[in-house]
Amino acid sequence: MAVLDKLQNSISFLYKLFDIEEKNEISIIEEAEDKIQLPDEYLERFTLYAIQNKDFLKNRDEELRSLELAFDNWKIVNSPLLVVNDPGEGGTSLLHASTYIYPTAKILETNQAIDSYKKLISILSHVLRIDEEFKTLKELEKYINNSEESHVLILENIERLFIRRIRGFDLLEDFLLFLHATKSKIYWIISINKYSFYYLNRVKYFSSHFPSIIHLKPISNKQLKEEILNRNNGYDLVFLKPNKITNKVEKQLKKVSKEERQSILEKIFFKRLYQFSKGNITKAILYARNSAYNVKGKTVFVKPIEIMVLDDLSLNDLFILEAIFQHRSLSIKELNIVLRNSDRQSRLSIEKLLEKQLIRPTTTIKGKVEYRINLMFLDILKDLLKERLNRNFR
Repeated sequence: MAVLDKLQNSISFLYKLFDIEEKNEISIIEEAEDKIQLPDEYLERFTLYAIQNKDFLKNRDEELRSLELAFDNWKIVNSPLLVVNDPGEGGTSLLHASTYIYPTAKILETNQAIDSYKKLISILSHVLRIDEEFKTLKELEKYINNSEESHVLILENIERLFIRRIRGFDLLEDFLLFLHATKSKIYWIISINKYSFYYLNRVKYFSSHFPSIIHLKPISNKQLKEEILNRNNGYDLVFLKPNKITNKVEKQLKKVSKEERQSILEKIFFKRLYQFSKGNITKAILYARNSAYNVKGKTVFVKPIEIMVLDDLSLNDLFILEAIFQHRSLSIKELNIVLRNSDRQSRLSIEKLLEKQLIRPTTTIKGKVEYRINLMFLDILKDLLKERLNRNFR
């Protein structure tokens, strides 16, 4: 009997832990008890991709109107446009979806470093569909200005045109001269991440080149919730109790019905999602995906994740992370150039940051491995750069 009593007590404890009434099947508890590999069918719902059509773009009506106005202004004063956004805020989706304003727009995605004049000229010639070969930007500039044709060119991630070293800004500065020289023939729409914008403003007065600047605003909490619920459409959500809650909430959960308890836990989950994502749509999606504790049939058990506290980063770690912030992504070779490290030293530092999951590897079209900030730690790392390196960016 003692053994049976202990077994019953254990089962009751699990019911309480996972917020399921005792009349439900024990198998549900067993399935939810340990976090396991989630089904691919479910994970696919949280795939990150850029929106291509404005009909699917939500909560960006104000920015789209600003893009329309900026294009009208270019027709009069030939002003290039700069769009400033954080990774994950939806800048790429906004720019791709905005092509209804200018259907002939060409998009140049600089997902890898453009580290030479030859590469820049080749990429520009290709995207503008110019067959002739040019040795200098001046030659390309002359060809464009003598042409009858006008263009709309969206260039993403202009921070890929510089590298932080002596004379590492020459290519970016010469491109800006090229931009001004061709702005009557090309409507330039340029995007840059917030930290690169902050850095280049401090060292090169970067914003002075752009009379028109659009800063992306955070997505509303209402829209974030709708996005997460849409991605869970067809599944029943069961909200589990977080690992850390106040005594007041703990007592409240014990006194209410199951329906009321689920309502409270749902509010806790989305409140934490809002606090973490701060209006960044990608961060909200990542938070929701990582909070999916288990899936049984068409039921998803959701438990708010606890974000790791970063209290053991050295100054060297922070300098590496800042360099990646400034350039959006860096390879080992580029990191050696920026920080004047040996190859061995950079590799050891990168491995350490990979173990902490603070950065993630990406592979370019040509197979080069670069490293980017893990968006799950984006704001935490920004706060550390402010506190420990006195970087006063917004």
